[in-house]
Amino acid sequence: MAGKDDYERLTFKKNDVLLKEGNSSEVVYLILSGKVEVRKGLHGQNPRLVATLGKGHVVGELSLFDNRPHTATVIALEDTEVSAMSGEEFHRMVDNMDPVMKGIVGMMAERLRQAIDELIPNPGDVNWHDWRS
Repeated sequence: MAGKDDYERLTFKKNDVLLKEGNSSEVVYLILSGKVEVRKGLHGQNPRLVATLGKGHVVGELSLFDNRPHTATVIALEDTEVSAMSGEEFHRMVDNMDPVMKGIVGMMAERLRQAIDELIPNPGDVNWHDWRS
C-alpha cells in the first residue's frame, strides 16, 4: 500500500525539464494539469517531437520498467502540476503484479523502447551547426 511519502505534488514552470533523455531517475509523474512535450534527440541532428501530453498522462515509467535511461526529454509547455510516484512505490506495485501480466508488460516496454530507438537513429549525435560558445 502506498504511504504518504510515496507521492508528492510538484509544479513545473513553463520550459522546465521534467525528465532528460539519457538520464536515469527513480520517479514517475502523473500529469494533474498543464501540458508537456516529449522530445527525442533534442541535442542531436534530427530532433523530433514525439508527443504532447496533458492531464491523466504518465511520463517516466519506461525507465523504471527496464532500469535504463530515459528515451526522451520531457519539457513543460506551461505551468504543469504532477503527482510524483517514487521508484520504490512503483517497483512495489510492479512486484505485486500477476507474473504473466508482469511478463507481458515487460515485453511491451521492450518493444516500445525498440520503436522509440528506431524513430531517430544515433540520437546522441551533437548538432554542431547549432552549437554556440
